[in-house]
Amino acid sequence: MHPPQLSSKSLGKLLILSLVLAGCGLAMQDAPQAQQEAFLYKGQPLTDEHRNYWAFRTPVRSAVPTVQQTEWIKNPIDAFILAALEKQGLQPSPAADKNTLMRRVTFDLTGLPPTPREIEAFVNDRAPDAYQKVVKRLLASPRYGERWAQHWLDVARFGETNGYELDAERDQAWRYRDYVIRSLNEDKPYDRFLLEQIAGDELDPSNFDLRVATYFVRAGPQHVVGGNQDEAVNRQEWLTEAMFGIGNAVMGLTVGCARCHDHKFDPISQADYYRMQAFFAATDNHDFKQPAANEQKDYLTAMMAHKAKLKPILDQLKEIERPYEKQIEDGKRAKLEARYAAALNKPKEERSKEEAEDAKLAERMLDVKYEELLAVLPADVKARRAALRKEMHALELQTPAPLATALGVTDAKPAPAMHLLKGGDPHRPAQIVTPRFPAVLLPPDAPALLWFTPVKAPLKSGEFVSTGRRTALARWLTGKDHPLTARVMMNRLWQHHFGRGIVATPNDFGKNGARPSHPELLDWLATEFAEPSNGKPGWSLKQMHELMVLSNTYQQTSDVAHERARPPQDLDNVLLWRMNRKRLEAETTRDAVLSAAGTFTEKLYGPSVRVPLEPEVYDNIFTEGEPDNLWPVTPDVKQHSRRTIYLLYKRNVRLPLLATYDAPDLMSSCGARSVSIHSLQALTLMNSEFMWEQAQALHQRLIRDVKVEPWRVNWLYRLTLGRAATWQERQWTDAFLQEQQRLGRTKAEAWADLCLAMMNLNEFLYLD
Repeated sequence: MHPPQLSSKSLGKLLILSLVLAGCGLAMQDAPQAQQEAFLYKGQPLTDEHRNYWAFRTPVRSAVPTVQQTEWIKNPIDAFILAALEKQGLQPSPAADKNTLMRRVTFDLTGLPPTPREIEAFVNDRAPDAYQKVVKRLLASPRYGERWAQHWLDVARFGETNGYELDAERDQAWRYRDYVIRSLNEDKPYDRFLLEQIAGDELDPSNFDLRVATYFVRAGPQHVVGGNQDEAVNRQEWLTEAMFGIGNAVMGLTVGCARCHDHKFDPISQADYYRMQAFFAATDNHDFKQPAANEQKDYLTAMMAHKAKLKPILDQLKEIERPYEKQIEDGKRAKLEARYAAALNKPKEERSKEEAEDAKLAERMLDVKYEELLAVLPADVKARRAALRKEMHALELQTPAPLATALGVTDAKPAPAMHLLKGGDPHRPAQIVTPRFPAVLLPPDAPALLWFTPVKAPLKSGEFVSTGRRTALARWLTGKDHPLTARVMMNRLWQHHFGRGIVATPNDFGKNGARPSHPELLDWLATEFAEPSNGKPGWSLKQMHELMVLSNTYQQTSDVAHERARPPQDLDNVLLWRMNRKRLEAETTRDAVLSAAGTFTEKLYGPSVRVPLEPEVYDNIFTEGEPDNLWPVTPDVKQHSRRTIYLLYKRNVRLPLLATYDAPDLMSSCGARSVSIHSLQALTLMNSEFMWEQAQALHQRLIRDVKVEPWRVNWLYRLTLGRAATWQERQWTDAFLQEQQRLGRTKAEAWADLCLAMMNLNEFLYLD
């Protein structure tokens, strides 16, 4: 087969592309080989119409529009918004008052409420740059990284357990959460941020933090169970999760919809899907440790001492349990089919292959389940066992801290061939495909086959060799001409600041997703973000935050009751003629409660915290009535009031407050959380033990902070709502306190009831 004849224009395009790919660690194969794969979508070649869809075109910096009310413009964002409003005959809303603005921007940038003193300082600061100073201070706060890490963890589908039925814990997965927080606080350029997470091990194999960063690839759920495994299915599930991370979180495309057949809506073929998977063909989970010799020795010594303390208890438990386990085993053995009993009774060395399989199954049938043992233990034996296990759990909490481990990925083997799978079935492989980016995102004359420069680097324990494929993928994703990466991230920032993305489907920029409400603005933001300008570096998230929150668009009031009626041509406020009112997210609600109560523990980073579960939650998830500690609560009580992002991210266990207020399920990438309203939310805030404890703590804070009781109401309003109480509100609170005491509540209980009521107000839960 002869290579096709190319025009001089096409040859020029190929030359440019080859230079780009060479910078990514890729190069073109010979042209004859390039004909091995056909690049079709639904059986037809891709057309210009496919490639000209807005999301597949490289963003071009839009010209800032001309508007009539030039005095309203603070920065180009305002010009784009106002131009769209004027086109519809609409006007922007007045500015929010300083109290409202301070609360809004502080929650948006740090996820925590401003203190009364911070609000007072801003309200009294008459300098023209007063608000700008607040914004810079908030962006410099370490709380900024915590706040925006939460948004990234949502899309990265971060969890610290495997999910599914066993949901086993991934020890030290919290290091990735800390990596994200630190990276955002440092304002690490977003292109570098992605590069490290996709291919950190290839950048510097001996760098522990870069190894931690690659947890992004394996952050999703993984089906890890005992017994016979279908390795082909397991491997395909792993690759599918890796693709979800890239497709949804970074590219904003539902690439996974092409797993079983060509994408129904977007010009992404099934072959494209498996070509993208091929970038991860050699990649697998890898737990990286590189302790110093003394660290290894100290750890082993400490573990030996710990096990020596545990051994007497474990021996006693074994002695107690064994007779009852044997009783259960004997009962099960008597019920085995003759085939399995015969295989099990036959010496191992004499078993045929089939008999060996039967014996393995028989052993699983005889396995004594936890609940089976509990069911046969007499009450006195169960009590003795429970006491021993209580001792055991107390000692387990003193287990020496493990050696530092980076849970990440690496290329542990040469890349195997990647097949297109018929119907997505791992047992129905079709033609071999090679690594390549989706054809619709490449020029028509792009080469078919790419090869990779292996990444080599010396390590203390030998030489690390990687395929270099993930580095190539990451550099392509962060190339200045990539049509999606910068757009997707700017849309995410806009969504969290304004309550709705310019594209309302942040994980789907494809044809089945929403169209951008302000396409020129989105392109302007994407190019402003990715390209260095005016002496500012490219890919700076903090720079873009500052641009958005300093705009007059952001500073508008959210009040719809001001002088004019709600405009019928934009009832949903898509054009942003006012600011959108937003409810606090689940984690922010809990953090705001802790902040108001004065119980908030400000410690940054470190291992995740297990807080106490309500008894009914524990019994529903674990074994009801069993005294064993299957949820070992963190011993240090002060840790229980740490920021919510530091709580353990267990996929199958969520605190009622978080689940009720729409925290994501951690099983898939969450681009935009649901905002539901239902009775369980009010019941949780009114009746949970956590909320009552915090209400009591808030009352104690009022007593500490304000010695004169009548003045405490005003301070309560400042701590919870960020403003002083009105005369009418003071009358209401006085009446409430008197009524509670008339009903039999003590004075302290009445005040705690008032504190609880304040943290149930809409004004506490919503940002104006």
